[in-house]
Amino acid sequence: MSQNKHLTLEDPVEAKRIIKKIDYRLMPVLVLLYTVTFLDRVNIGNARLWNMEKDLHMHGYEYNVAVLVFYVPLILFEIPSNMILNRVVPRYYISGLAMCWGLTITFSGFSKSAGGLIAARVLIGFFEAGMLPGCLFLIGTWYRRHEMVTRVAWLFVSNDIAGIGSGLLGAGLGSLQGTGGYSGWSWIFFIEGAMTCIAAIVSFVFLPAFPEKSTFLRPAEKDWYVRRLRDDDRRGKDEKLRFLGALKAITDWKVICSGWLYLSVTVAAYAISIFQPTILSAFGWSDLKSNLLSAPVRAVSGIFSVSVGIWSDKVKKRAPFVISSFAVAVVGNLLVMLVSPVGVRYFGMYLAAIGTYNCQALVIAWGVNQVVGQTKLVFPQKDTPHYYPGLGTCIAFSASGIIAALVMYFFCAAENKKRDRGDRDHLRDLPEEEQRRLGERHPDFRYTL
Repeated sequence: MSQNKHLTLEDPVEAKRIIKKIDYRLMPVLVLLYTVTFLDRVNIGNARLWNMEKDLHMHGYEYNVAVLVFYVPLILFEIPSNMILNRVVPRYYISGLAMCWGLTITFSGFSKSAGGLIAARVLIGFFEAGMLPGCLFLIGTWYRRHEMVTRVAWLFVSNDIAGIGSGLLGAGLGSLQGTGGYSGWSWIFFIEGAMTCIAAIVSFVFLPAFPEKSTFLRPAEKDWYVRRLRDDDRRGKDEKLRFLGALKAITDWKVICSGWLYLSVTVAAYAISIFQPTILSAFGWSDLKSNLLSAPVRAVSGIFSVSVGIWSDKVKKRAPFVISSFAVAVVGNLLVMLVSPVGVRYFGMYLAAIGTYNCQALVIAWGVNQVVGQTKLVFPQKDTPHYYPGLGTCIAFSASGIIAALVMYFFCAAENKKRDRGDRDHLRDLPEEEQRRLGERHPDFRYTL
């Protein structure tokens, strides 16, 4: 359009058109990538129901170890991975990671022992380490602060798509039991690994670069959009992520509090994702029924998470939504853990999933808003049918998430009041270059509450 050269930051019609253009180009690719990421992350829970432990001669806690070891490299390599992503073309790096773990998933279907499966899970964790932070990093570079929860919520709909697909695929692929001489769990890994390889090729073709280097926007659109991002209190955003900068960032109290929040929600989120079929089977349901009835839980939680994300972005508030969602998760887990009627326990699974997955997008975007995590618990078979230790841990972490949210809210509210009173105005006397490096410490910046 010829009028693009006259774009201004106050043009709502053009803003809406260009943001939609970005949404349509970026978000479908990220949703696809994170769908297969999460599908591959939790498919071990479905594979467990199709003779995996028997075929691999797994005993005691070996299954739980296979689940746990995935998270060790995942945690260790998340920050180094983002330091790499900050310096390379996103589509090369992210699609390469997806191809590597897709092939690993596929070949893990040939495992002959618990050791082979555990080794594959370590490699998958290593390759997947860059995916979630990479997706969030891209969203953070493309959207303003109060546009993020909606996009992060859409990204985490991938969890629900994967949760639904995992149950349905687990039931369908598991029924291939004996085909070609392979058990149902092998077919789950074969097919889902191949799906990831296809997603890697798609991302290589379509994933865009960072805003300043994008090619799908016209020059005038790109210039306008970059100025729009810089106008959103994003001082110093173009700086490269370096080791000392990363070390300084992770010692910031806001980052620590955000990590506490994310740890609180992630424990419960992965417990639901990986062990939901196991918990449902403890209701006395067949393996097939447990797989199938895990799907509607995730569908409902996905609808809620996007709706709450849009609402949160619209009112530009985070704390009320985070605290209330954690509370819903606590109530849901208590119902699953303490009551006897199967119908009430199943309803509790809905509440636990809704509260937990609402929080995922909210706490991530809230942490990014202020400046700019994953763990595991076990559900051994001996704790069936109520799983008091595992569900009790989920409740404890959700409760700690409420505490973390309150800490974040009150400290940030107090700092906003100081800036409103002018207590930080002395920083305006600094040279312009030093002001640019202040980031969220600049007196014009206001924390999201």
